[in-house]
Order: sequence, then structure tokens, then C-alpha cells
Amino acid sequence: TSLDNANTEWVEIRVELDSDLANWRVMHLRALWLEQVEKPIEWEWIHTFGSPHFAKAGEIYRIHSGSQVRAALHPVPDDLTPGRKHVYVGGPVRAARLLWAKGDYARLVDAFGTVMDEIVVWPEAAAPLKREVEPASR
Repeated sequence: TSLDNANTEWVEIRVELDSDLANWRVMHLRALWLEQVEKPIEWEWIHTFGSPHFAKAGEIYRIHSGSQVRAALHPVPDDLTPGRKHVYVGGPVRAARLLWAKGDYARLVDAFGTVMDEIVVWPEAAAPLKREVEPASR
């Protein structure tokens, strides 16, 4: 997608038990696969839950790559669906950036550094465009 659509790139976290998510963090991790690098990993924290942060079972946090300003000006229809709490990691509209590429990892890490959950980003391949074939003229 383009930067203008960065809000359509997101990761969701669903809370299974009433919890205090104080200082829990979401990590973006990319394997670099470079022989000349000792630890070929690039990573960054993309969101830290505040302290305290009491969450109820069933809450869903959608963490967008984009900007809250962009969401206010051009909401994605799904943003208006009740039941999700939206978090935006981009700053102003033009400070948004795309985070996720195929093969990246999203990790949920608790306040003590324990990996609580991890997923691999593997978007579905786009459907091939169908082209109508015109009959050859004779």
C-alpha cells in the first residue's frame, strides 16, 4: 500500500483475560539474512502500553502504522466499527510510515521482557488481474 493508506496496515491484539498491560510493548522484528552481520536482526518497539493499563477480557487493540490525524481526516470504514481501540504509531499525516513486509515478526512482550505472543506477517497474495482476451482477427 502507499503511505496515504498507512492506516490500513495494522496488527491486532486481543485480550483474553482481565489484565494490567502496564509497560507491555509491541515489537517489530525483521530478519536481515546478512552473513556479514553477527546478529542479522533489525527491530524496534512500535508501541508501549501506559502504566497502569487495565484491560478487560475481549478488548481488541488495533495498532496502525499510520497517523491519528489521517484517521480523523480520512477514516477507513472499519475504523468506525465498535469494539476496537485504535492506536496509531505514525505522527502527523506525512510522518506515517509503512512497517510490515512479508516475513517480518510482530511480538508482544510483557514488562519483564518475556515474549507473550509472536506472529509472522504473511499477507495473502493479491489475486491476479483477469484480462479479457479478444478473439484474434483472421
